[in-house]
Amino acid sequence: MFDFKSIDIKSLITEALDIERARKTVVSVQVLLDETASPEFQVFVRSGFSSSSVNSRLTVGYYPSQDISVMEGTDLVVMAAGQTSETGAIAATIRQADIPVLVIAEHGNQVIQSAKDAGHPLPSDALISLPAGQPLDEEIKGKLADKIGSWIIDHDREKRLSFSLAYPFVRRPLAQDAIQLTAAQNAGIGVLVFVPGADLPVMTLNQIKMVLQIAAAYGEPLDKDRIKEIIPTIAGALVCRGIARKVAGFVPALGWLVKGGMGYLGTLAIGEAALTYFEQGGSIAGVAGMLSQAGNAASDAAMKIRNQRAYQVVSDAAGPVARRAASKAVGVAGDVAQSALKGAMDYRKRNRGAKN
Repeated sequence: MFDFKSIDIKSLITEALDIERARKTVVSVQVLLDETASPEFQVFVRSGFSSSSVNSRLTVGYYPSQDISVMEGTDLVVMAAGQTSETGAIAATIRQADIPVLVIAEHGNQVIQSAKDAGHPLPSDALISLPAGQPLDEEIKGKLADKIGSWIIDHDREKRLSFSLAYPFVRRPLAQDAIQLTAAQNAGIGVLVFVPGADLPVMTLNQIKMVLQIAAAYGEPLDKDRIKEIIPTIAGALVCRGIARKVAGFVPALGWLVKGGMGYLGTLAIGEAALTYFEQGGSIAGVAGMLSQAGNAASDAAMKIRNQRAYQVVSDAAGPVARRAASKAVGVAGDVAQSALKGAMDYRKRNRGAKN
C-alpha cells in the first residue's frame, strides 16, 4: 500500500506559491505592424495579444512610417511583417537590446530574402510564416497560434506561465510542454531506480505537479488549501505503477525498460486526460474524480497485457531478442494510455451536464 505521507507536500505548496506569483507577474508585449501587410493579417496578430487579463500590458506600433522604440521592461516584441524591407534591420536592433523578437510573416520567403539582401538576415528560429498560397482561414489561424504559443514558452521559460494566463493561445502549448517534460522525467526514473517502490513517490510528485501546471495554465486558482484537493490524483499514478509491476514481472531481465516505458506512457495518459479536462472547462475540484475514472480504464486495459506473447520470454533471453520483446511490450502498453484517456473523456462527458 502506498503511503500518502511519502509525498513531499512542502514541494507542492512551493509549486502553488510559484503559480500565484506567475498570476501576478505582468508580461509586456509590443506588437509592431508592418503597414504593407494586409489588414486581415494585421488584425490577426494584434488581436492575439489583446487581452483583458490584469497581468497583460500591450503596446502597438507601426512601421515603416513610425520611428520604432521599444519600451523599457518589454518582455517580447512581435512583428507582423508584410513586404517592407526594413523588417530585418528593425528586428536586429531589437535583438541587440537583448529583447526576444518574433517575426510573423505574411509572405515568409519574401521577408527572409529582403532581410538578407539588406544585410540583416533573420534567424530561422525567430520567424513563423503563413503557409505559402494558403488563405488565412480559421484552421490556419489555429495552427499559427499554436506555433506562436510554442515559440513563446521556448524563449521565455521564466514567464511562460504568466504568458499563458495572459494569452489563451499559449495554454495548450504550455500544457503539452509540461506533459512531455514530466513523462520524460518519469521514464528516466523508471529506468534508473532499481529499489522496488522507491520510484513511486517521485513519479507521483511529478505527476501531481504536472496536473497543477496544466490547471494553472487554464486559469484555475490554486493556493495552499486547494493543493490538498489535488493530492487524490495520485490514484492515476498508482494505477500506472501497478501496471508497470505486472508488465515487468513477465520480463524480469528487462523490467527496467518496461518500467521506463510505462512511466512515460502512464504520465502521458494522465497529462492528456487533464489537458482535455481543463480545456473543456473542468475545475480543479473535479479533477480527482476524472483521473480516477481514467485510472479504472487503465486497470481494465492492463489485463490485456497478460495475454501478450511478447512477455513469454525467459529472464536470461539473448539481448537482441529480449529487447525486441520489451519494445513490443511498451507498444502494447500504449493501449493502456489510450484507454485511460478515453475513460477520462467519457467521465467528462457524463459529468458536464451535472456541473451546468
